Amino acid sequence: MKTVDIRLPVARDGLPGDDDPSVVSAVCAALHVPREELATVIVRRRSLDVRQRRSPWWVLRCDAFSVDEVPPDRSLPPLLRPVRLAKPAGDLRPIVVGMGPAGLFAALAFAEAGVACTVLERGDAVETRNLHVRDLRVHGQLHAESNLCFGEGGAGTYSDGKLYTRSKHPLVRPVYERLVALGASREILVQAHPHIGTNRLIPMMKVLRHALQEAGHTLRFDSKVVDLLVAPGPRVVGVVLADGSEVLGAPVIFATGHSARDTYAMLARRGVALERKDFAIGARVEHPQAFVDEAQLGPLAGHPQVGAAEYFLAQNTAGGRGVYSFCMCPGGFVLPSPASLGRLNVNGMSNAGRNTPFANAALVAQLPATEFWIDEPGDLDADPDFGAHVAGGALLGVALQEHLERAAFVQGGANYHAPAQRLADFAAGRDSTDLPQHFSYRPGLTPGRIDRLLPPRIAEALQRASRQIDRGQLRGYLHQDAIIVGVETTTSSPVRVLRGADRQSLSHRDLYPCAEGAGYAGGIVSSAIEGMVSAFTALAARGLLDTEQLRALGAG
Repeated sequence: MKTVDIRLPVARDGLPGDDDPSVVSAVCAALHVPREELATVIVRRRSLDVRQRRSPWWVLRCDAFSVDEVPPDRSLPPLLRPVRLAKPAGDLRPIVVGMGPAGLFAALAFAEAGVACTVLERGDAVETRNLHVRDLRVHGQLHAESNLCFGEGGAGTYSDGKLYTRSKHPLVRPVYERLVALGASREILVQAHPHIGTNRLIPMMKVLRHALQEAGHTLRFDSKVVDLLVAPGPRVVGVVLADGSEVLGAPVIFATGHSARDTYAMLARRGVALERKDFAIGARVEHPQAFVDEAQLGPLAGHPQVGAAEYFLAQNTAGGRGVYSFCMCPGGFVLPSPASLGRLNVNGMSNAGRNTPFANAALVAQLPATEFWIDEPGDLDADPDFGAHVAGGALLGVALQEHLERAAFVQGGANYHAPAQRLADFAAGRDSTDLPQHFSYRPGLTPGRIDRLLPPRIAEALQRASRQIDRGQLRGYLHQDAIIVGVETTTSSPVRVLRGADRQSLSHRDLYPCAEGAGYAGGIVSSAIEGMVSAFTALAARGLLDTEQLRALGAG
């Protein structure tokens, strides 16, 4: 087998795929071999190069197999792939806290090892959760424990199902394969920037739920963890739920996501080792998708095989503060994504078709942990969850998020309408007397001053970067119908739950903090890998997997 990179012009008659005559011909030319010597060509990765907009090209990485080689098996493995344990699991009773990608893939890993666990989620199953999300978008009614952040599937369920990761971890491909087994398109195996779409993720969550239940797991919704059960050591031996009941078991895989801020406060009270970490804040920018298509694709705009265009922006501003686009959603929506009453922050999502008239992405500025501040420290006194742990401590970034989201809620009208400003007005520091007639955000927008809502040092960096982008990286960025909607505060967690090389908390044994909520990963794929590796490592700590098995599983 030989691997080769080829380039093909973009045509309108379909995507280049396995054994496509044009692909095979290009591979033969690249390898300097006659067609009769090749048995099979498999496309491993496909991306679009539009740097020369009048001459776009598909860029493909292909595996070529000669007639002398055994043809590859193109079938995909099943969702569950049993792992042989070194010895029986005995009385092992893992608890997984959180049903986002990390928690669900940790549960999958335990299922593969034949170890039943209890999976706890503070929110609702996707059927009910979807109704609650609709309540917020249509009626401005927030369900504090079941929303865009909390519930089956985690925050990633309503984020377009973006799977792109820069990680080279050996588990990236197995995560994609499991998603295909759940119902995702096989296209995610070859796309350079794969995505699933929220509308397809929701039914996939139901399939995964039934698979985990059939494997012997107990899945409990509406089961918010409010405390840890701690034995001498200290060692975590279970959790306490909001209804006062206890769930005994260990190890505890903690995969709560970045919006479970009351959980950070609980961990702080329990003396779990925490530290603040860098993150980024800003707002979400929405353009007409037609503008993005034309700006990025030129004559290729509207091509049926290319679809909605996206962009990735990055600027360094005066003083060295980095500004970049985040979570770009072509053909998508801007969504309200608060997780507690009286707060407002926004996010973005797309369905699989990416076919709305709007494109949106966060525009955020880097915020080092050394720069966290609160403009009005007195506000913190009203929140007993944070007051005792904020000053100079690990939760100062969380307090900053809360402060900005309260201000956004008030500026929007205290009804989950979002404050918004025309992007050109934002960049110039002036009022917007009106907003475009059409936009994606529901329940609605209120003309506001995002440049005054954000902290001055952040607003100034975003304003400067917007002007720089408009002059160079994406000409026309300050489009007459572009708006900026506030605020975007949850690019990642501002807290890290400290852990050792064995993935256990530095302060509490049998507590395995993982993924985005613990400050170690962001995005669906990297979080799923975090969950799987945490589960495999916990099994190894009890002698159930050896070093060789861990390495084979990508966890060594």
